[in-house]
Amino acid sequence: MTLQVALIALFVQVTLAGHPPAAKASATGVVVNDNTGEPVANVRVSLARLDVSLGSFAHIVAAERPPVEMTIPGDALAAISDEIESEARDGRAPPEAAAASVAMKALALSDIHEIIVNPTAGMAVVSKSSPPTMTDELGRFTFNDVEPGTYRLIFARNGYASHDYRQRTQGGGGVPLMLVPGQAKTDIVVRMAPVGAVGGHIRDAAGQPIAGVPVQLVRFSYDDIGQKQLQRIASTLSDDRGEYRMYSLSPGRYYLSAGHQAGQTRPGDLTSQAEALFFGAGYSSANRISQSYGLTYYPGVADQNSATGIDVQPGADLTGIDMFMGLQQSYRVRGRVVDSKTGQPPQSVAISIVQTGQPLVMPSRTLTGGNSNYKGSDGTFEMQGVSPGEYTIFVSLANRSSTPSPDLASMSPGERTDYFESMTNARLAQPRASTTINVVNADVDGVALLLAPSSSISGRIRVDANAPYMAAPFDFLRVQLKTAASVAVNHLENGAQSRPVAADGTFRIENVLPGEYRLSWPGLPPGFYVKEARLGEADLLNGTLRYSGSDSNTLDILISPTVGAINLGLSIRKVSLHLEPEGTGARVATCRDGRKSRHGAQGGQL
Repeated sequence: MTLQVALIALFVQVTLAGHPPAAKASATGVVVNDNTGEPVANVRVSLARLDVSLGSFAHIVAAERPPVEMTIPGDALAAISDEIESEARDGRAPPEAAAASVAMKALALSDIHEIIVNPTAGMAVVSKSSPPTMTDELGRFTFNDVEPGTYRLIFARNGYASHDYRQRTQGGGGVPLMLVPGQAKTDIVVRMAPVGAVGGHIRDAAGQPIAGVPVQLVRFSYDDIGQKQLQRIASTLSDDRGEYRMYSLSPGRYYLSAGHQAGQTRPGDLTSQAEALFFGAGYSSANRISQSYGLTYYPGVADQNSATGIDVQPGADLTGIDMFMGLQQSYRVRGRVVDSKTGQPPQSVAISIVQTGQPLVMPSRTLTGGNSNYKGSDGTFEMQGVSPGEYTIFVSLANRSSTPSPDLASMSPGERTDYFESMTNARLAQPRASTTINVVNADVDGVALLLAPSSSISGRIRVDANAPYMAAPFDFLRVQLKTAASVAVNHLENGAQSRPVAADGTFRIENVLPGEYRLSWPGLPPGFYVKEARLGEADLLNGTLRYSGSDSNTLDILISPTVGAINLGLSIRKVSLHLEPEGTGARVATCRDGRKSRHGAQGGQL
């Protein structure tokens, strides 16, 4: 052995001796029924790591804002990665696909069993080295040879509400499980609550059963711009005896509604039949009479804010939650359309009316130009069969292009992409207008819609100069304008959004119509928050953007990585908590004995 080889061998031995690999950990526990204390077998237990870096892939998911928790299998991720790479390579994808391809390829896909995405708890990775396991007949489970780290411990089984480790309330978050090198965690006891059910009858004013009435359980929630909205939890249709039943419900408070949403198509048509199949409880017969019933909330009120909550206890089977329905009335909506450029009514328009403020299972139904009885001679329109409720009416110039459609088969993938993008841009560039109406107990007349051309808003995102340096990649960051009214339609009508923000923070939002908007910024890099947003002197963080269509100011957005956090010692029974800024904005928890603790995670809740 030469001296050089001997020195290298000695160096390796010393290095390994000084930095031994971290010892693995283990976690063992038992799952029991929260009502009886009996062990629960066949529970799927997942150990999902939270403190793993997913790089820019996390930005991609944040930009999409998933509304509910979703699980992405590792095999699906690999297939998506290959597809994005293929599309980026042959020109079938937009420019940002190249960045997405890089982000996907950076993932350790070979060791990812699945990724769990939660709207509030972030992302967690289940590795192939510690795949999900099932509890045995005594409710026991064990994970051996686990990498030290911070984990979500998730429990799921049919007949029980999904549960996180140390989760205290249904719908709330759990407590992360922290495993240190060499630790053998053996005191885990999880109590899973059996699911419940709600049932009853739907009857008309005469007490006769009504078949085929949509029934749903909802909860109130808030979207990313703070607007209150209904979240549908379960839905079904009443049967021929007027009975309904919804099951597999997590314990908690719900609100019950029955009847047809405002503007919902009557039973018997193709849309309603498709909805019946979607609900999984539909029945179609030529002997059924097409009738619609006004949307009513339990115990029999029309206003959702006056509804009485229904508390579902673990394992409860609530019956006798009955509702009495009245036939849904319909009215006419009349108005006039004028082109702002000419001051005259346009010869042809496309008009749609969409319900606002209700949770939708299927895409919004619209009443298009053919149903509006539009007259190009004077710009008047009339929509019939509109039931009570709040709506948004959209109108745009009809596309009357005489240019023949190209032969798509002869185009390259890149040419097809450019063609469809140009068609979309042409549609968005058309003069458009919208307005919100309320149909109560009478026809609505005098609706005025002034077609106006869209324009663009330029802006720039800056990083707080007073904060410690932290890289802020903008590859997947968007700036969105959302209409003040919560409209369940696609983004082509519901505001507009920027293309990916440039490396220097500049962006432009195209095809913005005059109106009132709220700002949203999906894809904001983890660890950052929006500190300030202004258009001229207007404060957009605490108010809405009122855009006239001619504002030349630049939209200025300031982001900062100085997020705050709270770290509470769980072993402390009594704590006097005082929050104070320290250093660059981190929050400090001061305990009774004077000890201080800092934590770098974003957000928190007491």
